[in-house]
Amino acid sequence: MADLLRSIPLPNGLTLRVIDHTRHYYGDFYLVRLEFSCTAPLLETYFSDRPAYDEARRLLGDAVSYRREAEQMGVPASGIEQVREKLISNFIDHSLPYVAIPDFPRKLVLGEMRKLQRKGTRFVTPPNTDA
Repeated sequence: MADLLRSIPLPNGLTLRVIDHTRHYYGDFYLVRLEFSCTAPLLETYFSDRPAYDEARRLLGDAVSYRREAEQMGVPASGIEQVREKLISNFIDHSLPYVAIPDFPRKLVLGEMRKLQRKGTRFVTPPNTDA
């Protein structure tokens, strides 16, 4: 069962959600797994022209999601809350400064677009030049 632990509004307009996916592992031990996610809308201003924006909307939809997980295995029931706070604190200290920068939504959208473009060209057959 997933529970929303925190919702953190960021200065760039995004909202970071911290979702708890902790589950029982074995005996008195648990796998503490947290998901950090946010969604960036596709804006036309991220692209050089309208056709590039239209292509991005066709491939990506109206928004792009950022999602990272942090986990720790073998946590006794008595230590779950402490480990959750440690994982959240670690994300806030090390990753949140990047996710919160003003240009992050644009970088996320353009990065996802580049990934799709690379994927699409990875298996292209070269033209036959034996004519």
